[in-house]
Amino acid sequence: MRHFKVCIVMALLLSLAGCSNETPEQALMQTYASRVANVLKEDYQWQQPEPIPPLPPQRLRLQTIPDLNEGLIDVLDLAKCDLLPLIASRNSSLGKLARPSQRLVYEIQFFNLISSCLPLIEKAPSVEAELKERIYNIYNIKKRNLPVIFWNALYTGQEIEASMAVNQSPLPLLQTDHSAALSALNSLSFITTSTLQNNIDFDTSSLSQIEQYYEDIYHAPLGAPLLKSLLLLEVTMNNVSQLINTRLERRPMCFSSMQNPQANILKNVFIEYYARQIQPYMAYVHRTGEQWFSIHSKTLALLPIPHEIAPYAQQAFITNSKTSIWERYINARDRHTQAWQRVLKQCNLMPSQPN
Repeated sequence: MRHFKVCIVMALLLSLAGCSNETPEQALMQTYASRVANVLKEDYQWQQPEPIPPLPPQRLRLQTIPDLNEGLIDVLDLAKCDLLPLIASRNSSLGKLARPSQRLVYEIQFFNLISSCLPLIEKAPSVEAELKERIYNIYNIKKRNLPVIFWNALYTGQEIEASMAVNQSPLPLLQTDHSAALSALNSLSFITTSTLQNNIDFDTSSLSQIEQYYEDIYHAPLGAPLLKSLLLLEVTMNNVSQLINTRLERRPMCFSSMQNPQANILKNVFIEYYARQIQPYMAYVHRTGEQWFSIHSKTLALLPIPHEIAPYAQQAFITNSKTSIWERYINARDRHTQAWQRVLKQCNLMPSQPN
């Protein structure tokens, strides 16, 4: 019966949202806050969530990679390193037209091959010292370039632009599956960390799936919808906690822990709107956001973020920042929880206590 009631409310919200610019998610949040305000008899005006920050243009995100003229490598005797076939493939007409994902694969394969080659040439008496020096020089250049190569591959392409496009709605009330996009992001993060941290157990066979990872991210945009949901929850939680705290500062809801009709109505609003409708949505957004920010924070810890992009990255990708949208949501959630605990305890209406 309760599930049926929730479905009816969801259907009404969807129909009302269709008649305005409001999304069903915003309609639910506004209804929740207004119900709390009505019970508390507090003046209330819905505060719109702030817009998500736009992804900076590619010209600011794209970093220059110092050039290494690999055509010169052809004159080196690198047969033991197995590099010449890879370089030949890269320099072919098809190789020059390769997608960014395939260029990333090439750079990873090149680095892995030359890394494994270094111990071999060091022990080979037939390899001249001058040749060893040139190979080491190529290795060092590639190693220095790799973090920038990964940054460009992950944060300057059409995939991140599709994910962060601002003209998208929040995550829907009717929960959808984002496992493919999150799994793709996690796999790319694993490839990044394994390569940059020289993980000897890294299975390079996963490189064959990179194209699919990029497609999963592109076809299931997640970043902007997630950020919009977090900002919507933030403003809702802040609105409601402010309403409750303002009311309690003006006059207690209950005296001597004695319940009253107004307090019981308030608890019903808490149960019907927050516990049964918003809390499941918030748990869904929280799970998604926790994975999103964890993956990006881990990846970006190893990459050089351009100075112009740092403020955006701190909001949209990183957790340990004062401006992080994730941290702002967490703080709002905690204030909301504390406000409800305050009023429900005052009226002896905590869920674990008998009415």
